[in-house]
Amino acid sequence: QEGSNPTHLPNPNSCKRKRAMAKQTNAVAQQRRRRSTTQIAFCSLAVVVAWQGRSMVAAFCGLAPQVSPPRQAQTAVRASVADALENPVKTVSQTIQQFYQGYPKPPVLPMYRTFIVDFITQTHLAAVDARFKYDAIFALGMWHYYTGLMSNYDKLVNSAEADKIWSALCSALDMKPEEVKADAEAVMSYASTTSPADILQHMEGSSQPSNSKVGEAFAGIRSSLYSMSFSVGLFRAMELGGVEVSKANAEEWAKALKIEPTLKVTSDLETYKQNQNKLQKAEEMMREIEIREKKKLAERLEEKAKKLAEKAASKTSEEK
Repeated sequence: QEGSNPTHLPNPNSCKRKRAMAKQTNAVAQQRRRRSTTQIAFCSLAVVVAWQGRSMVAAFCGLAPQVSPPRQAQTAVRASVADALENPVKTVSQTIQQFYQGYPKPPVLPMYRTFIVDFITQTHLAAVDARFKYDAIFALGMWHYYTGLMSNYDKLVNSAEADKIWSALCSALDMKPEEVKADAEAVMSYASTTSPADILQHMEGSSQPSNSKVGEAFAGIRSSLYSMSFSVGLFRAMELGGVEVSKANAEEWAKALKIEPTLKVTSDLETYKQNQNKLQKAEEMMREIEIREKKKLAERLEEKAKKLAEKAASKTSEEK
């Protein structure tokens, strides 16, 4: 048509380029979708492999799959194994509980309870040690500490309870109370009838004591556990033998027994002296309490006698 503008006619080359670009765009999009699908498939496969683990590999290799037992069955197996592996060593709480079962009533006085529990705890920790070996010196240490602590107990409770507590204490520690007491008395007799020079020779091993248990204790401490109770027994033997319980003498006896380092003995000596001072103060306090109670009792009796006398006098006057 005449008069039409030729610039508005479509360009064939431009249309071809647009169609080519559209095809290329579609091809790229399809390629990306295929890649995404492939990646998803590989990720799924990795998850399955991680989940199935050895079962999937065994199935791929033609092996029989291993089926894991249910959780409840696994828990039951673990529980049975745990029950079978019981701890053969008693705990401190079990020993203390056994003591209270052996001496349920009357209850231990509160002011003594802490010392008793501490004594049981320390002795228990020594006794369960693999290096521990019971001997007569250890027995003397136990007996001396206990009797020093409980010397006024029966007076306070007006009953013979100290021996019962001792029996329950030793039984809780898996020891025989009569045997421990007898061994302690044997060492006391030995120390009080033997000269310090002979005692040193027996400790060194150059000669043997008449009491075989004492000799075994002197020889055995070199290879067994050195405990506080052994120290207390040693210091008590010093006292009974007329030897001053000093640092120098304690070191001399420790060297004779081949106890190394000697610091073990000297440090226990300081603790021993502190405990002795505490026991002395406790005894003084008990005596003061006893004096006050006797004084109060005397005052009550005096007041009662006075009232009875006044009553008798008034009755006599009425009869007249």
